[in-house]
Amino acid sequence: MKVFLSYRRRDVGGYAGRLTDALVHRLGGKNVFHDVTAITPGRNFAEQINRALNDSDAVLAVIGPGWATVSSSGEASRLFDADDYVRLELSTALARGIPVVPVLVGGASLPAATDLPAEVAELVQRQAVVLHDETWHRDVDGLVRSLRGEPATPGQSRRWLTIGTLMVVVLAAVVGAWQWSRSVLNEQAAADQDAADQDATEQRPPPCEPTDGWDPLALRDSPRGEVAKATGALLFTVESGRWRARDGSWQVVLRTTMENDTSSEEYHDYWMYSALAVAKRRFEVTCFAGFPEVVDSQRIGEAVVGFDVGCEPTGYMELELQESTSNPKITDDTEWGSC
Repeated sequence: MKVFLSYRRRDVGGYAGRLTDALVHRLGGKNVFHDVTAITPGRNFAEQINRALNDSDAVLAVIGPGWATVSSSGEASRLFDADDYVRLELSTALARGIPVVPVLVGGASLPAATDLPAEVAELVQRQAVVLHDETWHRDVDGLVRSLRGEPATPGQSRRWLTIGTLMVVVLAAVVGAWQWSRSVLNEQAAADQDAADQDATEQRPPPCEPTDGWDPLALRDSPRGEVAKATGALLFTVESGRWRARDGSWQVVLRTTMENDTSSEEYHDYWMYSALAVAKRRFEVTCFAGFPEVVDSQRIGEAVVGFDVGCEPTGYMELELQESTSNPKITDDTEWGSC
């Protein structure tokens, strides 16, 4: 099962990242297309999206409160722009007969068909799934079960047994067949989940090594960054850093905190740290450990995040955050180092 996430960053960027992480844990990293994490720098954006749609079994249209009204000019909705990517993604999926599931987040509801371009108006006729902040994990589990063709709520398929009266022999035969088929489905689902969990584990960076004896990184005073959310912000601080030279490259490990200044719980995971910028070059995360994984509202989570860099960690350095409003500037230097 491969899924494609269609969303508008100004509407649900944070929710899309959170949903991506939840789906990766359940389906495996190779089976979830999220443009921010799936498209590598230098690749043609339109071609990558078109190829991903061709390979997808379902498209999740993640819809927040501003999905149908976000505009680039302050006037008409961006959905009515001919080159709007959300419009192109959904119209292409609908035209190709790919199942499209509206996923409502942040208290959003489906827009009226009259508020949408004709080629995506069919979206409002699709059964929507609502993800609540309070029951996020349970709701995502139900979404995944639905995508797999299973009852959205465990036990839902047994309700029909209470309707009417059937002959005892027929009922026994039906129940026996149902139990056998459910057993087969459960075994297959368990095998699929084991494979997905293994795939997700392989995609995750390992925990960082101990940094005892490493050189301390000279940080500026409380390097801070921010990721804006619908109900507040996530505030990131680099508390300390260490580095060492190794085999012609360098390893840098940062200890960070994330303060959840929103009204709901938020994930704190490796994908939230896009890269470490050194000497005008970007180096992605190679090791990570966060605790806790989900940070409650008005609480602080901690993390150890590491990078293998090909340039000596000197001069101006910046920790790039996913969907950031501002990134933590790590050092007091104003000039980039050399490489």
